Amino acid sequence: MKIKKKINLGIVGKNFGYNVIYKSFQKNKNFKIVGFSFKSKINYSIKISKKIKIYSSWKKLILNKSIDAIAIASPPTSHKNIIKFAIKNKKHIFCEKPFTCSFNEANYICKLIKQKKLSHIVNYEFVEIDAFQIFKNNILNKKNKIDKIKIDWFLNIKRKKNTWKEYHSKGGGIMFNYACHAIYYLEFFFGKIISTKSLISYKNKKSINAINSNIFFKSGLSAELKVKILSKNSKDKPIHQVKVRSNKKIYLLRSFLNSLTNQFEIIKITKNKNQCLFKNKNSKIDFRIKPSFRNSKKFSSWILNNKIQNPNFFDAKRIHFIIDQMILSSKERKKIYIN
Repeated sequence: MKIKKKINLGIVGKNFGYNVIYKSFQKNKNFKIVGFSFKSKINYSIKISKKIKIYSSWKKLILNKSIDAIAIASPPTSHKNIIKFAIKNKKHIFCEKPFTCSFNEANYICKLIKQKKLSHIVNYEFVEIDAFQIFKNNILNKKNKIDKIKIDWFLNIKRKKNTWKEYHSKGGGIMFNYACHAIYYLEFFFGKIISTKSLISYKNKKSINAINSNIFFKSGLSAELKVKILSKNSKDKPIHQVKVRSNKKIYLLRSFLNSLTNQFEIIKITKNKNQCLFKNKNSKIDFRIKPSFRNSKKFSSWILNNKIQNPNFFDAKRIHFIIDQMILSSKERKKIYIN
């Protein structure tokens, strides 16, 4: 598909679609947002240009021949059908993670798009956060001898019950909302994951409440990953932290998760003192917008220059596979190897 001047974009999904995707793509001068699809009516909090056409049907948006690409921010249960229809109509696709609800669905989509000349990005945004880039380039890439890696992601969540975000089978739950991000950035930091020994706790048959996983890398390193929803009586406090012990020093990449504007910082701990190596300036902007903008730049680069970018559908399919292997490891109470 030849693209002239700006790439005409349509967005599917209202909440994340407006609060993050719309605001991210607005900053990318390679795109012109021409369409928006969501079922419910626009409320006062949504402020978009009158030039943008609103669709009640994502199919009608995709069938608009002037649209070159779509960004999907609807619930994961809708991803497979929307992506399939977009591929059929030769649209480039930017999709919010986890990109479908299962490995089988992800594999099906990857087979459909494999021979197509279409660009596709999945919005795993953490590795594009400033603190994550600095942590990798200024600490992990400095040939420090790493002795121990520990990731704690403790969440205090208050949301309406019976939404798709509660259930693993619907592309939600602790695995698809949170652990999937950790899997992606762990491979970004430490290389390919080759095996896992995991223990998973269930809130009920359909919802995972906590994961404690030992993850082993091709490099010989290993990491302990803990992700859990805090109970009312828990002594733990909400935190998202990567802790690396190296050469008698401890490095922390952390956020205290007070809100979506809480930024990550980098701390170095030695025997004598604690030193802040990086801290973002106070900001009222949702921390997800800037890294999502950077992923939008990868998307436009692929469309305009025909150069494959990451994270794409095949990267997201791998994360689905690793999640399945973690669940299998917990079920069989043994170490599982990952190809």
